[in-house]
Amino acid sequence: MKPLNKNWFVRARLKSRHIPVLVALGETANLNRAALNLGISQPAMSKLLKELEEGLGVQLFERHARGMVPTRYGEAMIRHARRLLTQLDDAFDEVNSLRDGQAGSVRIGTILTPCADLLPELTRQIKQRHPALELSIHTGSSRDLLAALHDGELDFLIARFFAEADQQGLRFDALHQEPLSVCARPGLVDHPLGLAELHGMDWVLPPPGSVLRHEFDALFLNAGMPPPSKVVNVENLLLVTTLLEKNPMLTVLPREVAEHYGRYGMLEVVEVEEGIEACLNRNLMAYGVIIQNEELLSPAAKSVLALLRETARLQAA
Repeated sequence: MKPLNKNWFVRARLKSRHIPVLVALGETANLNRAALNLGISQPAMSKLLKELEEGLGVQLFERHARGMVPTRYGEAMIRHARRLLTQLDDAFDEVNSLRDGQAGSVRIGTILTPCADLLPELTRQIKQRHPALELSIHTGSSRDLLAALHDGELDFLIARFFAEADQQGLRFDALHQEPLSVCARPGLVDHPLGLAELHGMDWVLPPPGSVLRHEFDALFLNAGMPPPSKVVNVENLLLVTTLLEKNPMLTVLPREVAEHYGRYGMLEVVEVEEGIEACLNRNLMAYGVIIQNEELLSPAAKSVLALLRETARLQAA
């Protein structure tokens, strides 16, 4: 099979209407339902799919009893088609915002720590300087946020790189190191805890695979101990704080987050024996701004990014 080169879409006679066909088939795995969703006939749908496969020179879908199953070529084209539709929707929204006198919209992805201090101050600054700007803040793990950034669902991130991340084409500007602390409900622990005591406690922790969980497990592994086994895996911070409130459990949180909840009497930092907290934070990576194709950001996103860097610099001073 001869590889396609630059401007392949011209020679393949790719049309804009082929894009929603790919997305619809990827979502429904059914030719009739996909055609119905797009408001076209089933023969027209089949013709568009045939045009696309002939233009590319590969089979994109296989027909099975369970429906239209994408081949590996189809999976790749569906993924890129979804991204293209998202970008086209973004372009339409931005033009509408400018036409209607708005300042545009910006979508930020963030891990937990910046929510305690950096993002509230950034939001305050945005409302003062750009009151008509629509700001969306999405929280999650660095892994999930990077996937969303690659798919074009976010403009930029405040997150961490990790060893398994696809870092190609991304720029990382470190902002801050976030020390971790052991936390519990107020009054649960009345003396410094050693490693053996910590190992025997009940914990509520982020799921395996997260950066924070990796550092927590490494604390025990480096001491020749398996990680604690009495663990509830939770991503939602509201559930974490509720579980701590109602159960004699411990967790590990970024120090800034623990201090935020401590001001409201919800959590307190648990005292641990000397050296344990230092070991917990020994290899913890800094979080920072992660950007993909900064030159392609909208004017609104560039303004917010500049304001974010300014706010982070002032807070670090």
